[in-house]
Formats: sequence, structure tokens, C-alpha cells
Amino acid sequence: MSICIAIAIPDGIALAADSQTTWNQTITSVREKDTGKEIVLEKPLSIPVSWSKMARKLFPISISDKNYAVCIAGMALINRKTIFSIFKSLESSFPEGLDINFDAVADYFCKGLETELKKQLVVESLSTAPLGNVIEFILTGFDDKDVSKPRIETWLVFSGNMNVEDDGRVVQTVDTKYLKWKNLNNSIHDLGGCWIGRSEFISHILSHGNEQLPAIQGQYELLSLSDAVDYTKFLVNFTCDFQRFAIMVPDCGKPIISATLTPSGYQENIINE
Repeated sequence: MSICIAIAIPDGIALAADSQTTWNQTITSVREKDTGKEIVLEKPLSIPVSWSKMARKLFPISISDKNYAVCIAGMALINRKTIFSIFKSLESSFPEGLDINFDAVADYFCKGLETELKKQLVVESLSTAPLGNVIEFILTGFDDKDVSKPRIETWLVFSGNMNVEDDGRVVQTVDTKYLKWKNLNNSIHDLGGCWIGRSEFISHILSHGNEQLPAIQGQYELLSLSDAVDYTKFLVNFTCDFQRFAIMVPDCGKPIISATLTPSGYQENIINE
């Protein structure tokens, strides 16, 4: 799993992600000890078997003269390719003549991931494949290269039919891509942000029920870009450190990758602390 964050504030976008990739073994059936009879499990078990450091979960994308940043979670490999390498291949093959705007770029990446997933599963339609193959990504950028018009969207690309929450109701998707969250509402570029992957740890700290403690900062319009960088690093650090001391096998880990995105460019730092 992963933890990745993107937050829009008045002077740009701050991003952070962990860098651990965890390899899991999925167990769908077991055998009875005495009879040898195979029993299919009601729910598959996913057991961590190994991990790797410094996976690229946060990286820049440049199409024409426009700068974007992407965070990824979910599947680590498709067709023996990392999700990072798939995005970079798509970056270099963006069709000439296609209108380059945020919506077109988001749609292009979703279709590219769908194509790769179809090849791996050997299906013509992802909706007919089993559920369980999920890629989640955050795409960030700016409309009209204007720092006051930040765009952040969270997308899911998956196989099968997934139940999602829409306007407070749980509905089943009819498509294999789904816009989970966006900051653009009725042509208003809202500040704030989102997180993907192991989001339950951040939700725990932001929605704590201890009235003796003050709430965590949520006034994004008051944050400087430097503050936003520290804020995103803090939340990723919290997730990694919580897992380190929790009764679990950690699936998020350091170093942390921290970055900023403005219309003029992308800057990245590796945090080893």
C-alpha cells in the first residue's frame, strides 16, 4: 500500500508520499489437514512477503509546456511494468494535435491505464474481469498556468464492478474509471486537498474525538507553501510511524518524497528523517 497527499494552497500545490512497495501473496483457498479437501475462502487473504524502498509514487509530468505532478497507489506492477514507468511512457506519447488541458490529460492517463490492465488480464472489457485490480492516482496541475487556479483530482482505474459512494449513496459503477474527488466545483478552484492509499491513518488524526486536543490545521487559505510542505510531510510521517509501532506488518515506509508544484515547475526533496 501507499500514502500519498496533495494539497492546494494560495501559492501552489504541496505533495508528499512514502516510498515503500510491499509485495503480497494472495491466498484464495486452503486444504483441510486430515482430508486434503480444498476449501475456497469467502474472502481472499493478502499476506505481505517482501518489500522494496524508494519506489516512485510521486513524480512530475510535463506535456508541451504545462507542468503536472502525479501520486500513485494500489497495484505496483502491470504487465511487469511499474505504474511510474507506464505514466512516463504515456507522457512521451501524448498525441499531437490533442487539446492540452487538465481534463484531456486526466482522461488520457485513465485510458492508458485501462489499456495496460486489459492486456494483463487478457480481456476486451475490464467490467467483465474480476474485481481486485485497482490503480488509484492523484493528478495535480493548474488551469491556464495560473497559480490561483489549482487542479487536484483523484481517479480510480479498476476491473470488475465497484461499489462507490455518490452523494451519500452507495452505487455500483458502470465504468472502469471513477473520479473519486476533485477540487474544482462549479468553476471555482477550491483550496484543500486529498490523500490516497492508507488514508485511514490520516482520517484518524484529523477527525479525532478527544475534545481536550485542538483540531489539526484545516485553514488551507492561510498556509504558505513552506507550511503546506511541512503539513504534508507530517501526515505521511504520522502514517509511517504509526504503522511502525502498530500491531501489523507496515506497508508504508520511509524515506518520504516531498515536492511542490507551481505553474513554473516541480521541485522535489527526499526526506530521510
